[in-house]
Amino acid sequence: RIYFFPFEIPFTLDTLDYFGYAVLTNQLGQVPPEWPLANNGWPIFVSTLFTFSSENFFDYIHIQRFTSVIISVLTIIPVYFLCKKFFNTTLSLIGSALFIFEPRILLNSVSGDTMSIFILLTTTTVLLFIQKNDKLIFCAFVIAALATLIRYEALVLIIPLSIMFFIKREHTNKKI
Repeated sequence: RIYFFPFEIPFTLDTLDYFGYAVLTNQLGQVPPEWPLANNGWPIFVSTLFTFSSENFFDYIHIQRFTSVIISVLTIIPVYFLCKKFFNTTLSLIGSALFIFEPRILLNSVSGDTMSIFILLTTTTVLLFIQKNDKLIFCAFVIAALATLIRYEALVLIIPLSIMFFIKREHTNKKI
């Protein structure tokens, strides 16, 4: 991923909007009240990392891109355990390798966009939801809620998770 890392190219499109929001949040020390951004979880997270850097434009860009790359690489852990639930160890390693070396995932990670953290959170949500432990299932709902802060499309994930939760727990006396 470092080989494909665009060191001299600034952000474009939506990533530029997230970047500007993060820089302004870092400068103000709070969420900008005059800038209504629907998916502000990623820029708020990145703005906290900007406090550890100088106020250089490209330093901020590199921090956002490196964070996206690190999160994308960390996604291999829940992908491996998710594959392990359904396949043996060898096929799980192959599935994880196919995921981490997939070209579109690689390009999304170096773009500094929200996709890498969104994939990490949704994959972790699915992994925790298929566990047998109720506490882990509740953690899956918390992580799905965090994913809605990153991208509002995660609301689509919460609806089937809730339906499956109530169908799965139909025979118990405890109802939420």
